[in-house]
Amino acid sequence: MSLKEKYVQHKSLFESFISLYILNGLNLILPLVSLPYLLRVVGPANYGIYAFVYVIVQYVLLISNYGFDFSATKQIAQSKVSFEKISEIYHAVTLSRLVIAFISIGVLLVIAPLVFTNSIHYKLLWLGLGIVIGDIFVPTWLFQGLEKMRYLTIVNVVSKLLFTLMIFFVIKEASDFQYIILLNGFGSVMAGIISTIIVYKVLKIQFTFPSIREVKIQFKEGLAVFGSTLGMNLYRNSNIFILGLFVSDTSVGIYAAAEKIIKAIQSIVSPIAQALFPHMSSKFRTLTIQEGIKLLIQIVKKIAVLLLLLSITTFLFSSHIVQLMGGDAYIKAIPLIKILSLVVFFGGLNYLLGIVGLINLNRQKDFFWSVMISGTFSILLLLITVVKWENLAAVWSMVLSEVLLFGSCCFSIYKLYHRNNLNG
Repeated sequence: MSLKEKYVQHKSLFESFISLYILNGLNLILPLVSLPYLLRVVGPANYGIYAFVYVIVQYVLLISNYGFDFSATKQIAQSKVSFEKISEIYHAVTLSRLVIAFISIGVLLVIAPLVFTNSIHYKLLWLGLGIVIGDIFVPTWLFQGLEKMRYLTIVNVVSKLLFTLMIFFVIKEASDFQYIILLNGFGSVMAGIISTIIVYKVLKIQFTFPSIREVKIQFKEGLAVFGSTLGMNLYRNSNIFILGLFVSDTSVGIYAAAEKIIKAIQSIVSPIAQALFPHMSSKFRTLTIQEGIKLLIQIVKKIAVLLLLLSITTFLFSSHIVQLMGGDAYIKAIPLIKILSLVVFFGGLNYLLGIVGLINLNRQKDFFWSVMISGTFSILLLLITVVKWENLAAVWSMVLSEVLLFGSCCFSIYKLYHRNNLNG
């Protein structure tokens, strides 16, 4: 088969790859522009305060996402022929997210005074709620399921460019750190407005008020994925929260900067996995379990090489990366990034095996329990060691939990393959 024929056969997949690479390239490049400026102006302590509140806002975001990023993507990918069904799913998921978000925000505002130690935390929480509201109206799952990621790229290019430019205009001195989260919210709301225009004007989705029955279906479909995705993100985001309760703002800021850098590096490879999810969802419908697992393993082997090279490069150039991004004030982040370079490798494989693999193979429960075990291990290890090791404890808890999750996902796929092989 010629290269042209391959492109025609997998045109939508190639377009998703390209769009996601532009998007993640943006996620990589823009922090290289704004983060060094931001870290130097506000300093480690103030950045630590911002990171602590931001991660709490992310908890609300995770809950409002429910399992829709994967359950709705899967439904859209399998319903492309029915425009009416797509419209039904879109409105039901959006309404469901609004209900969950407002309940979550209400609960958070009640318990926040018990968690926050000073008024600045509470102020930042209010300023950051725009992040949640805006995100509800960015249907990543819709664009992904339709394999029209170019629209998501447009949305993110505009919103992230605005956020980056506003950083230089608004953040002028250390005390301005409190406005970073407000700018995050502004960018999110802009993304939501642009997305809504695309949904109704470009995709021509007609407004319909979803039925209670359809909303119930979406809650049911998302529930199976919700536990595992919430659990995975909960323990990955819990490190900053736990550190914020036990260590200094400066220590939190050093760790948060290291984690931010690692996430930017992960964005180099993440478009592959994100584009593969809806593509593999459609593929697995026509394959047996054994054929699906064989195809998954072939893909994992190829991407593992890229992940390993990226992980090694991160380790070797960690000191240069820190100097470039934060300068001397963040020199203590170097050993953290060296250890976290393992997360680049194992975290990428876990997404492929767990999200692209187990969820698309309808083994959500297996993935859920794998996440719960590794997540519980991570949080307990951090709680036991945080007083003595501080941010180093957060680094090791994350790395070891990713290794544990990797082993568990491998075992689940091995067990599934041999069980179906015997039955066959």
